[in-house]
Amino acid sequence: MKKRVSLILASAMALGLILSGCGGSQGTDAETAGGETAAAQTSGASTGSSVDTSGYLVAVLNADIQTTDAQKTTKDYEIPWNIYDRLVEVDVAEDGTSSIEPSLAESWEISPDGLEYTFHLREGVKFHNGNDFTAEDVVYTFNRMLTETGTVNTEVVDQIKGSDEVLAGTAESIEGVEAVDDYTLKVTLKEPFAAFLACLSTAGASIYDSEATAAAGDQFGMDPSVTVGTGPFKFESWTLNDRLVLTRNDDYWKGASALPGVVIRIVPDTETQTMMFESGELDIIDLDYVTDAIDRFEATYPDQIVSGPRVGITYLTMNFAHEPFQDVKVRKAVQMAIDRQAILDALYGGRGQVEQGIFPKGLIAYNENQTTIEYDPEGAKALLAEAGYPDGFTMELSADSSASDTVTMSLEIIKEQLAQVGITAEIRNYDESTWLDTRNSGDLGSFMATWTADYNDPDNFIYTFFGNEEKTTMRSINYPDAEVMGRVAAARGIVNEDERIAEYQALEEKIIHEDAAWAPMYSRTHLFAVSKRVQNFKPMWSGVGDKLYYEISLSE
Repeated sequence: MKKRVSLILASAMALGLILSGCGGSQGTDAETAGGETAAAQTSGASTGSSVDTSGYLVAVLNADIQTTDAQKTTKDYEIPWNIYDRLVEVDVAEDGTSSIEPSLAESWEISPDGLEYTFHLREGVKFHNGNDFTAEDVVYTFNRMLTETGTVNTEVVDQIKGSDEVLAGTAESIEGVEAVDDYTLKVTLKEPFAAFLACLSTAGASIYDSEATAAAGDQFGMDPSVTVGTGPFKFESWTLNDRLVLTRNDDYWKGASALPGVVIRIVPDTETQTMMFESGELDIIDLDYVTDAIDRFEATYPDQIVSGPRVGITYLTMNFAHEPFQDVKVRKAVQMAIDRQAILDALYGGRGQVEQGIFPKGLIAYNENQTTIEYDPEGAKALLAEAGYPDGFTMELSADSSASDTVTMSLEIIKEQLAQVGITAEIRNYDESTWLDTRNSGDLGSFMATWTADYNDPDNFIYTFFGNEEKTTMRSINYPDAEVMGRVAAARGIVNEDERIAEYQALEEKIIHEDAAWAPMYSRTHLFAVSKRVQNFKPMWSGVGDKLYYEISLSE
């Protein structure tokens, strides 16, 4: 049962915040003693902390966050990952394979038809304010995603029965979410969706305290004193444009972290970040912030570099609606004509790996043994001749003018490589809006892009591009095989995991190696530098820059 006193205190805090009024944000770079939070600067309330942060791990972000409410952001997840828990989490084994593992849900059963999920919740879990975690909190969290003003990430629950009605305003709560008792939750889907568990492991599916969150109102995620979860750290303070502070949750259900806390500094200037790391002021630095200095970091701190795969794939499209890409021999010739390793080496110092299909390394269903596409310009020439293009042909490489210089350089290298087999590639630049509109209409020429995992399931990749005619059209691939796309859609409902993975791998072989629907390029590696005192830091499974702090310890 919830503690009534917690509700009274939370309501009082929320009332105080409401009565104080809400003024315009007055951002400042000045450091303030005691740590006045961003919420305090916008609401007039003071919720800062003077906690002693000596002995804390020190990390860095290059820009301040907007909120710690994971339902109201699509990017600021570093704090949510560490102060909240999800029903399930992604675990990465020593060999790099990943799986969905229990968290707040201790176990679950899935009905034979794949529609009903019965979750058995972990007992004895406490929120940071002392409230008990129960099924009521999950019901509240899922409904809040669809009813709270300004929420995003609604795709986490849009597969649940009744979600459409809530979004349309014809129902007040999701029909398919039921608290059977305090520690049993039943979720009913609209149709079978095997990636549902993976969706529940995303930051947007973080579970909130129903009483405290409702009482906090719009200050939840803004004011640390009313922003509570069940996670290994508590949100201690937020000094706008300067630092965020997390303190250890000594009552964490997995056991307390070895870290007393974390100070996350906001340092936009990358040279300053580098100097802070070199002087010992930072314990962890994301080398994405200092890309020009990666070689120097690797040379200077060879034993202090930690890396992990980015679970995303860079690919080159070939539009089936454009001549001569209706011919599979032409598409295969393009695959064979591109030296992907050379591009990876030239642009990223070889930090990554050449990919062969749709699913990148680190994703559930990644196949180490799939067919390899070899760089073979002579073989490409022979295929072009068989297809009736002994002298090659002219094609478009479409470029978004807002893309990075690295993308532009990639296209230039591809253009040169294609020229070696007789293909004339003309790079055409579009403004961002026109590029997107043309792509969505299905009319864009070949282009290079990267898709990074939103959730750890092959569905997030293969269905996005080949799930139906609409999806493949809006990516300007125009893949024509309706039977294969039907299989992709049907695979979402395969309940047996081994059967589903086997089907996805067979579909990957068909789409990429038999039909040559795109040219897979590479996935990249994400590097971090850590101080000598940092132990057990591991990058996120997805390879993004957010960091999990629970398992880290510091040596003297």
